[in-house]
Amino acid sequence: MTDREQEYSKYLRKIADNIDISDTMRDKAIDSYNAVGRWLGDCSEVSDLKIYPQGSFSLGTVIKPLSDKDDYDIDLVCLLKDMHSASEYEIKNIIGNRLKEHDRYAVMLDKNEGKRCWTLHYDEFHMDILPCSPKETVYLEPYQTNIRFTHRIAPLKYIPKYSNPYKYHEWFELRMQVRLLEARKAFSAQKQVDISEVPMHVVKTPLQRAIQLLKRHKILMYQDAPQTQKDNAPISIIITTLAAHAYNNENNVFEALNSILNNMQKHIEVRDGECWIENPAMPEENFAEKWNTEPSKQAEFARWLGQAKKDILIAPLGEYGLHNIIESMQCSFGSNIVRKSFSDLGYQTKADREEGKLYVSGLTGGLTTSACDGAVKVGGHTFFGKK
Repeated sequence: MTDREQEYSKYLRKIADNIDISDTMRDKAIDSYNAVGRWLGDCSEVSDLKIYPQGSFSLGTVIKPLSDKDDYDIDLVCLLKDMHSASEYEIKNIIGNRLKEHDRYAVMLDKNEGKRCWTLHYDEFHMDILPCSPKETVYLEPYQTNIRFTHRIAPLKYIPKYSNPYKYHEWFELRMQVRLLEARKAFSAQKQVDISEVPMHVVKTPLQRAIQLLKRHKILMYQDAPQTQKDNAPISIIITTLAAHAYNNENNVFEALNSILNNMQKHIEVRDGECWIENPAMPEENFAEKWNTEPSKQAEFARWLGQAKKDILIAPLGEYGLHNIIESMQCSFGSNIVRKSFSDLGYQTKADREEGKLYVSGLTGGLTTSACDGAVKVGGHTFFGKK
């Protein structure tokens, strides 16, 4: 790995840190879904309920929204452990009706029933609650239990779908187990806590940070795109799954992104003429199922992948001068986040110098960005060398 790449990796890591949700945001979300779980569990129709996060919140890959006006999502599994024989309609509406009985949740509940979830809207996030039951007749704690959830195809008409969020989480951890164990050991030693008590979200691996950066790039790429392109943009579960497959326990963010972006397409299979991205927790599920009926989704994934390689791996490393690097990275990750990240790393002075904004005061000898009387402009800095 070159010096340029090592320096660039440091920038990427700081940006990933800054697009992650804060501890305060995370604690608020956890308190909120625990409260929802207590309310749902205290119901005459439910004798044994388990609620737990899935998706990006569980995997440690959730990111902040682009704007304070936007929110992020928390995906929750609401498992009715003793209702394997209940119909999909019953499973879905036991939870929906219980939410409607709560004065506050009834107001927060999305007026439109989701195909699979009930959605509660909070100030900073929305909570998608997935009612489900064990697929098999016996509940096995927890990884062995496949869940059956409801999928609404018409008003009052539901069909079953199946998944295993616990098992997917376990697979995801295994894909980065070398770096995760290293990070947990270091955190355990620093904080003097048992390694088993170190949660995954506080010790981010290069894989988790890489996925956060890819998701941020995707959001910005489609922010002002035509609606048809937005509708066909790659979904998070495909990006996450292919990234985890392509990751080889690289120990820094740049090398992780390099491996992921250059190899993730190799993990898209073709089975009997159809595209397949297998759910590693449930092999019969194809995450790319819609690609086979809507080819524009596959084409859009290929377009995003090509753009991500150019924007993240090629363009910034081809720039000379810190201000040019900052400008290049802003296209991928956003102006405010990139400038904050460079400022956090202490590079703002270099950027000001290169943009001709930095002066030495003739009165104090200190550095300033104001061209006051007696100030002398500081010469440019050739970051990453000269062309």
